Amino acid sequence: MREFKVTWWEPTDRERQWLRRYTSTDEHKCASTGSFCNAMVEFGEADILYTKDGYIDGGREDRKPPDSDPRWPKACDACGRPFGEDDPFQLFGRRVYVCAATGERMTLEKAPVGSCWDAWWISERRKEGPIGCAYMVGPDHRSLMVKLPGNHDWLIDSRASNCTKPDDKDHLCWVRHGRPEDGTLHVDKNGNTCAAGAGSIAVPGFHGFLHHGILKEC
Repeated sequence: MREFKVTWWEPTDRERQWLRRYTSTDEHKCASTGSFCNAMVEFGEADILYTKDGYIDGGREDRKPPDSDPRWPKACDACGRPFGEDDPFQLFGRRVYVCAATGERMTLEKAPVGSCWDAWWISERRKEGPIGCAYMVGPDHRSLMVKLPGNHDWLIDSRASNCTKPDDKDHLCWVRHGRPEDGTLHVDKNGNTCAAGAGSIAVPGFHGFLHHGILKEC
């Protein structure tokens, strides 16, 4: 039985960046993935740019190297198809998070099993609006995500696939208590909830509970 300690991760004002080329059209499909051709080369780290309203600014045109720079990917990572002149040159970024307990820094895609963070982008209503699985917002007006084995992300405050009260917006399919910051995060069915399961989470390759700061496999 596997166990993973839940750790709290906070966003920084830095991002990891990649030089990205891709092809995404209705006519073209990658021969290997069936999706779109894609390739990325790590470029470094930089400060995040914000809009005047405080949101992350996705525009990085003035930061990327010229199209003639030899560091740009030449072909799709999956199928090897060469990119054409009309395929986009994109400076791609992902925010860096830091683990409060260890000081480790990485993007959420690389975060270890048990990592927990606030998916603040889920709802803009979380500070004063309603809570419940329909809004994906918990009792502290946060939207907590936990990394599971297999690189699956579990949004604790979301609606379960087997929810028995689909017309009730305000209940929580998973009821959480405590806080991830101090190791007391606990998920069960003790509260305004539905009859779905017993508070566990199941994804391909893993089925378990989050009890008292520990993610435990059944």
